[in-house]
Amino acid sequence: MLLADDDYYKLLGVKRDASAAEIKKAYRKLARELHPDRNPGDKKAEDRLKIINAAYDVLADPQKKATYDQFGTSDFQGVRGDDIGAMFDQLFRQFGFQTGRRSQRAQGGAPQGESLRVSISLTFEEAFFGIDKEVALRRKIRCSTCSGTGAAPGTSPIRCSSCNGRGQVTREMGGFMRLSQTCPTCRGAGERIDSPCSKCRGAGTETTRMELKVPIPAGIENGVVQRIRGAGNAGPRGGPPGDLIVVFQVEPHDVFIRKGLHSFMDMEIPFSVATLGGEVEVPTMWGTSKLRIKKGTVGGSILRMKGKGVHADDGRKGDHLIQVEIHVPKKVSKAQERLLKKLEQEKI
Repeated sequence: MLLADDDYYKLLGVKRDASAAEIKKAYRKLARELHPDRNPGDKKAEDRLKIINAAYDVLADPQKKATYDQFGTSDFQGVRGDDIGAMFDQLFRQFGFQTGRRSQRAQGGAPQGESLRVSISLTFEEAFFGIDKEVALRRKIRCSTCSGTGAAPGTSPIRCSSCNGRGQVTREMGGFMRLSQTCPTCRGAGERIDSPCSKCRGAGTETTRMELKVPIPAGIENGVVQRIRGAGNAGPRGGPPGDLIVVFQVEPHDVFIRKGLHSFMDMEIPFSVATLGGEVEVPTMWGTSKLRIKKGTVGGSILRMKGKGVHADDGRKGDHLIQVEIHVPKKVSKAQERLLKKLEQEKI
């Protein structure tokens, strides 16, 4: 199964700017290598092939690929990726977060901050109609005393003499091989701090507690994952921030289930109404409504009530779907039994 942190391009062994033809070629090569005929009984190869298939399913679809490239996930289910992404970008910009694609350039060699993960629990009703939710978040930000440098005010970090500021040192191996590794002196930062900041003790970060009011759009589904670029912990010594991963968890309903913007339910109707037609009262998320049943409706039929599903913020409306079950009484009176026998004789 693909995880939120998986890089689909790395899984297929292609660069992020690879063309559709290059992506397809890489996928076919891996699919041949991992095919069950070549790896009989190999469970790891089978699982790997499933992951490759899932990654290719996203990158081969222009819309899914565009969503993945922008937000780091393609799983928005019933909510459009551009809508929810824009909503979060606007929200986090208000709190000074630098959202959007992270720069690939290392900032002074300092390591990237940790990504944070937060779950937002919603009732079925809250997800159906939309709501504003308060979310508490503890996040590392740049130290207010040293502005993230880690050095005491009035001083500055000094370039590491061991790696000359590169953050890595290279060793000769056997005269013909070179091995690069993280500089043991500065631990990859490319600089050292002789006079650390008294507040952050050289880390360059401090922890703060934030409470955010997150607007949840109508129709969000269980399991939707949103990655907010640059909204995680600030990196040590001015390093780039990590991401914030938001997971939505929607509680089930006693009667209804949802698929996208549509709501579903099972409902029993009397045998007489199914045969002769009539009107029944149907519960929906918008209250009880009347539904006309046609003559000769059979069990398993799917009936539709237009516009009684989710009303999305962009104006789209889902439907309410009812799967009909015919109620068959366990006991009947003598008079009812005589009538049923008479109906049977008439071959209805």
